[in-house]
Amino acid sequence: MNKKLSIVLVFFVGMFISIPQFVLAGEKTSEQIDAWRMESRGWSIQDHMAAAKAKEEEVQSLESRIQHVDNRIAYFEKKPYFDPKGIHRSALKRISSTLEGKKNLLNERIAWHYRQSDHAKLSE
Repeated sequence: MNKKLSIVLVFFVGMFISIPQFVLAGEKTSEQIDAWRMESRGWSIQDHMAAAKAKEEEVQSLESRIQHVDNRIAYFEKKPYFDPKGIHRSALKRISSTLEGKKNLLNERIAWHYRQSDHAKLSE
């Protein structure tokens, strides 16, 4: 009995420690954004366009992953007896929101690349 209790206790302590790290992993800081902007200075128009196209492919990949996760959420909502406590649904919703955040960040970067290439075209 004590062995089972200790295993359950270790499991919950591990979950308690890992959940905040999972949530914080998706957050972006202004330092990260500033560092990214500093890295991308001195690019040509073609470099910006190529980077924007590459990021657009990543966005399409993320959208398909988000769609798959949303389909899984809908499946569990349609058949709640497969997930009676909602653990899988809530985890999938967190994953979906994290992927949405990454997609939004990529869309911001795509827009930035397009703005930079337009600015470079105007300044030539």
